[in-house]
Amino acid sequence: MKRLALLFTTFFYLLLATSIAQELECTVSINAPKNQNVDPQVFTNMENFIREFMNGRKWTNDNFQDNEHIKCNLIINITEIPTEGEYRANAIIQSQRPVFNTNLNTMLLNLQDKTFDFSYADLQSLNYTDNGYVTHLTSLLAYYAYIIIAYDYESFSKEGGTPYFQKAMTVVNNVPANEKSKYKGWNPFDGGVSFTTGTINRFVLVDSWLNTRYKDFRTAYFMYHLNGLDRMYDDAAQGRSIITNTLTLMQKINTDNPNFLPLRNFFLAKSSELINIYSKSDMTERAIAIQLLSALDPINADKYKKIGKN
Repeated sequence: MKRLALLFTTFFYLLLATSIAQELECTVSINAPKNQNVDPQVFTNMENFIREFMNGRKWTNDNFQDNEHIKCNLIINITEIPTEGEYRANAIIQSQRPVFNTNLNTMLLNLQDKTFDFSYADLQSLNYTDNGYVTHLTSLLAYYAYIIIAYDYESFSKEGGTPYFQKAMTVVNNVPANEKSKYKGWNPFDGGVSFTTGTINRFVLVDSWLNTRYKDFRTAYFMYHLNGLDRMYDDAAQGRSIITNTLTLMQKINTDNPNFLPLRNFFLAKSSELINIYSKSDMTERAIAIQLLSALDPINADKYKKIGKN
């Protein structure tokens, strides 16, 4: 009976997904320990329900065409099952968008959430409302749905992601105090932030984007994508020049606040792309790029030195 209910629910969501212009095209993967006394079908069911939750809902008021869906990945690594229905986990959240007039995609998000713990019963409905708190799992999923959308909109228009960063902050604020004590990552001073691995604090991430002190970063982020990357097909030299200008602007931000979380996440997503961009430039531009990138992203400084050797 449970299998039949699952098949019906899956069919319903797939039918719904073809009739509504949803925003997300999210691939969901769940990796679970094999030595647990849990039926593997539980994880298959969980994966299907989470995928349906992310892809089967309308998160904005905009209409997306099929070719406009935001491609993203949610990889949940379950590390421990202390009791039935309780899961200790971490997650990787990635998203990308196409580069104008090419068959290439640029990575926007490459985050790691080390405290993606949740409770879930097999075949449990995933209910959510923006107006309150339902479960911790659906709050996590809704938060990252809005973050993925915010990053995408931010890359197409200046501060275009604001409404969705605000919605993500609403998700944070709706989590009750007792749940924030049980599940880490929602409070401003919860541990786990790492500027080398991309590990994040959910409050700090969204608060950093909405803080007007860092509006120059948002300008640079928009310019990098729309005026830099998207222009390279027509004029690669001009596109690279604009990207260099955005890095110079980011350097000013980095000087004032070297631990600015969105800046650290930017380079976790972009380091390989930047190496490729500047490997096609002249030696003078390469030297400028190596200097800027090594100062902005010292963790990858050795990688950036390769730019001058190509």
